[in-house]
Amino acid sequence: MDICDVKIKNSILIRYIFTIFTFYIISNINANYKYIYLILPILLTLLDNVDNIFTFSYKNNACTKSYYYQYNDKLCDIISYLLLFVFFKLDKSVLFFILYRIIGVILFYFTKNGIWLVIFFDFIKEYLIYMFIFQNNYNYILPILILFKIIFEYYYHTIYNKLT
Repeated sequence: MDICDVKIKNSILIRYIFTIFTFYIISNINANYKYIYLILPILLTLLDNVDNIFTFSYKNNACTKSYYYQYNDKLCDIISYLLLFVFFKLDKSVLFFILYRIIGVILFYFTKNGIWLVIFFDFIKEYLIYMFIFQNNYNYILPILILFKIIFEYYYHTIYNKLT
């Protein structure tokens, strides 16, 4: 196991601990439920970067460009989303987007092809923000947001962060 693998393993473990602890604390705060749809995407974004703190400084972020990191990061995202669903009892649409993403992560794992992460895009944070703004009204811009997310995922996984 090289130094990147060790850094990745440790940083992902720290991310899991931070995620569980944070979800537990936030779920036990009796806050206005409407704002939870705004708080959770921000929280997920911050938690998603916990592992980068420990791997970023090594060789100009080379560790995060590896398949080993990308797969572990995507798996950690999925587990974080499942914990989010359990801790906060969110609607079934969130579960649909989580299960949809799981398919992409599984296909990415077996093929090592980032296109599966584009087709089975990660839309959890965006959906939570959408719910904060529009509540349960799906007639607004949800399909347009999904299209923009697919375009972003395509750019990110095939151009910006392409695994070699």
